Order: sequence, then C-alpha cells, then structure tokens
Amino acid sequence: MKECCWHLSAFEIEGVSYHFMPESEKGMHHKLGRILNPGMEFYHIYDFGTSTELRLKVVGERMGKAEEKVRILAKNEPPDIRCECGERAEWVCTVCLLEMENCYFCDECSKGHECGEEMLLPVVNSPRCGFCGYEGGKYGD
Repeated sequence: MKECCWHLSAFEIEGVSYHFMPESEKGMHHKLGRILNPGMEFYHIYDFGTSTELRLKVVGERMGKAEEKVRILAKNEPPDIRCECGERAEWVCTVCLLEMENCYFCDECSKGHECGEEMLLPVVNSPRCGFCGYEGGKYGD
C-alpha cells in the first residue's frame, strides 16, 4: 500500500488499522491482494487534512497474468452535479466547498463568482473533486 502525493492515508480492514503512524497495528507495507477477499468490506481514509473517506467492497477478483499493468481497478459512476440554475456544473469553488456553501457552478454562473476565477477547479469524477488542486487524471475522469 503506497502513499500518493505525500498525503497520509489509512485503511481499516476487519477491525485492523493499516497506516504509517508508529502506533498503528499494521504498517502500510502489506499488499491489499493478500488481505482482501471477495465480499469483504473495508474503509479507506485519504489525506488527513482534507480527508476523503470511502467505504469499499471487494466484488470479485481475477486470477492470471495481465498483459499490461493495471491502471484503474475501480471507478465510480459520475454524479449528476447541478448548478443552482439547473445546468450541469462544470466548476467547483474551493472556498465555498470548505465553507459548506453552494459551491458548484455552470460555465455561465461561474463568470464573476465572488471568490474569483483562481478558486475554481473543474468538476471531475472523483471524491477528490475540489480538494488540493485536483483537476482529474489522465484516464477519462
């Protein structure tokens, strides 16, 4: 289990915590493939500053050798996020998101937003949308 972008993360699997902190029950050097089995549910928290918390379930496994490295193991369905005007949101304001205010805007409503254009990030298909400058990945967010 590797860390990404220098953000700390942790897993809780069957009541056992896996993270880098010294007091952790288990370290992050364990491979998920040796711990998880189909049907198991587990919890993952990513980035303790602007946390993304996920409850996950292993729905299956594939045996055999892949021809290429795995790029995406799972992907969520993109949520239908709307601007207050009813149009599909294209932008998220990072200031409004942290203040838990209306933070999603279509292109038209984003123009002249009071927090400024520099605070807007694109709406992407990720639980990290709006956090830490995340603008999506290269695999079709």
